[in-house]
Amino acid sequence: MFRYNVVRVKQTVLCVFLIIAGTACSRLPGLTPDTLADAQQKWNAHKPASYHLVIEMSGDRVEQGRFEVDVRSSQVTGLRRNGLVIPANSGQDYSMEGLFRMLQQELGLAEKPAMLGAPPGYSVYTTALFDEMTGRLVRYRRIVGGTSNSIEVNVEEYRDDTNRN
Repeated sequence: MFRYNVVRVKQTVLCVFLIIAGTACSRLPGLTPDTLADAQQKWNAHKPASYHLVIEMSGDRVEQGRFEVDVRSSQVTGLRRNGLVIPANSGQDYSMEGLFRMLQQELGLAEKPAMLGAPPGYSVYTTALFDEMTGRLVRYRRIVGGTSNSIEVNVEEYRDDTNRN
């Protein structure tokens, strides 16, 4: 019985260490409702009429994907996933506004770790980096303690197309 408890404690300590090390090494600030609201406010003040995004999404329970998104007048006009065209109406969530909605949902889920598969006593760690001037999302990461349920969203490319023909 004692040996089982020692092994269990070692596993728990190792898991906590890996989460802390992963979060520390990411150099991403924690995502809070205030940081999200601040970024969204900046984005609303600076968002261009037209822009292009390339988003890389990966995680333990999501299929890795590369999304290329074209937005005109706040509407997704073009969306490709891994090179395949997807109807624009199903891609609204891949605009910057859609990414902000996703982050809002992620914050809600982080308040209920069990919904993401975390064992009792474990937490959800959300980190994000936003562009200081425009507020646009640059990178997001979620790690769920005690389980393999992470997600990472990287905006690999952002281009303001407002003045393009």
